[in-house]
Amino acid sequence: MNRAAEKALGHKPTDVAILCCDGRGDFTIYIGLGGSNTAIFPLLPAPTGRTCLSKYAMGLYDGVMLAFSRAIQKGNGGEDHSRGYALANDAVARSKQLAVHHYAMAHEQRTEQALQFCGKPEHRQVAAWILGYASKSKSQIAALVSASRDSDEEVRNNAVRALWVLTGSNLSTASEIPADNLVDMLNSSLWTDRNKTGLLLVELSRARNPRLLDRLRSEAARSLIEMARWENPGHAYAYRVLLGRIAGLEEARIQQLIDSGKVDAIIAAVGGLP
Repeated sequence: MNRAAEKALGHKPTDVAILCCDGRGDFTIYIGLGGSNTAIFPLLPAPTGRTCLSKYAMGLYDGVMLAFSRAIQKGNGGEDHSRGYALANDAVARSKQLAVHHYAMAHEQRTEQALQFCGKPEHRQVAAWILGYASKSKSQIAALVSASRDSDEEVRNNAVRALWVLTGSNLSTASEIPADNLVDMLNSSLWTDRNKTGLLLVELSRARNPRLLDRLRSEAARSLIEMARWENPGHAYAYRVLLGRIAGLEEARIQQLIDSGKVDAIIAAVGGLP
């Protein structure tokens, strides 16, 4: 896939992300083209420690991913986030996720240590995911926020997704999550950074903090416009909402414009770009 994209573009793509699945069961492919609004943001040094996860913990991840993949293929990929962690509508995937929750509650400290210190990125990926199933705490949030700058993109993806689920279930959690390390991730060359960061920033911007909205406008407006124009309405939704808030539109008006497909009206309301 990467070679085919490089041949078509005339240069290497910044990313090739293959997503499963849309409403018809088809794959979606996002190809990073690069450009003036793509930027590199600072990441943490890769850890080298040996405090990692057990085989059992790694197996929990594999089991949930397999069950959830099968649920998506059957058209049953919905989730409930009301408890602060993701639970699938599919009964098989849900039962496996509940087992993860029980494990996370009993091994939270070990999971946090693995996320911070383990030199194996695949273990940090699973640790970030498992930690999202632990009880809400300051140490949990701090560990996930730190992991949002991990050198591995999948660790960042799982950490930011866990923070998104947390804030979606309890809006007061948004005040505990700093947005300072998130805005520049919207300019990333990678799909996962842009996708999960957009979802989390929708939750963090609900209070319409002027400083956050100013930063989004001055530092990420061009990327937000680019993503708001994506053809997949589900993938573009977060960026359309963020642009509407930057423009000062009321929530009901933003939703009305999104529902009617008037993306250009939202973009026009933002006005001149910096």
